Amino acid sequence: MATANKPTVAIYRRGFLPLSETFIADHIRSLGRYNPLVIADNLVSGHDPQRYNPHLLHKSSSGRLRRLCGRLTGNYALQPPGSPSLIHAHFLQDGAGILSYALRRRLPLIVTAHGYDATVSAREHARRTEGMWYLALKPFLIRYVEGIVCVSNWIKHCLMERGYPEEKLRVIRLGIDADGLPQARSAYHRRGALFVGRLVEKKGVRHLLDAWAKLPPALQEEPLTIIGDGPLMPELRAQAERLGIKPHFLGPRPREQVFDAMARHRIFAMPSMRAANGDSEGLPIVLMEAQAMGMPVIVFDEGPMREAILPGQSGLLARAGDTDDYASHLGLLLRSGDLSRDLGEAGRTHVRKQFDVGDNVGALEDFYDEVIARHQRSS
Repeated sequence: MATANKPTVAIYRRGFLPLSETFIADHIRSLGRYNPLVIADNLVSGHDPQRYNPHLLHKSSSGRLRRLCGRLTGNYALQPPGSPSLIHAHFLQDGAGILSYALRRRLPLIVTAHGYDATVSAREHARRTEGMWYLALKPFLIRYVEGIVCVSNWIKHCLMERGYPEEKLRVIRLGIDADGLPQARSAYHRRGALFVGRLVEKKGVRHLLDAWAKLPPALQEEPLTIIGDGPLMPELRAQAERLGIKPHFLGPRPREQVFDAMARHRIFAMPSMRAANGDSEGLPIVLMEAQAMGMPVIVFDEGPMREAILPGQSGLLARAGDTDDYASHLGLLLRSGDLSRDLGEAGRTHVRKQFDVGDNVGALEDFYDEVIARHQRSS
């Protein structure tokens, strides 16, 4: 509920809000010193929009030309109510999309870079309309944006490689409410391994299947569960059949069912790798959730993973792309309840210290204060 004596931040997401973008929903709910005003171009299937009361910038009858004019000029058919103190866009493409509105209203703009938006190649961006728009406006975004929030040092590194000035980049990690997660079983009562995520190249599920097939037959009888959907589903099913293994492909599941699966499985397996088009993880929320649920995690030593876990303490790093090494780590944890318990307990502590959503949103609001003060001095 809005409070009169709090400043307002306009939070922009072009399509509000896919179910996979829980981090944006958590951001909105966790604000303490700012009132959120959600603005969007359109509603998409996912989170219940009534909970966040999004304000649409376009009339339902607006045609493509009218929508394009709104984006070019920042003069939308439906102007958001009130007087926000700044705009916070999620993903670089959305930052480019709302830039003209911010300039027209003379509002400071900050953008969070989450992953693919900062890491894919220009050629990959150019394959999509939003990506082409972003590439065209990138020089203006770099010039006029007040700051870009990077969810990891890895994302900061990638943006600097792509020409973003370091002084405009601020690392503020995402977070979770560990106290709000369900109670999990002890490691001794859990079995098998769990993967949760989109079935796309960067998630590395094909490496997980290869590694599982290298386990001794007795360990292959443990459950291997894969939650998620994506374009690689048919290919991965065919791979599993070819390898003679029987993972459980459950498709997409709501958050509550994901947590239930985490409570039943011993290992969280996430063998992410940078894709051929540059697509990479930013800092996966699901790794925070798995560790908070007491799951030891196994990841490849790639991208931001050393920031996400405590190597050797809350999880194990396999050599990037080495399925033999990954299989060795799987076998070790499947055999050892003691080691799984110790890693899981360290993971809980790690998440509470580094990825508490209240602390990290507090750091974000401090950044809001800094940006607004700087903008006022320069106006």
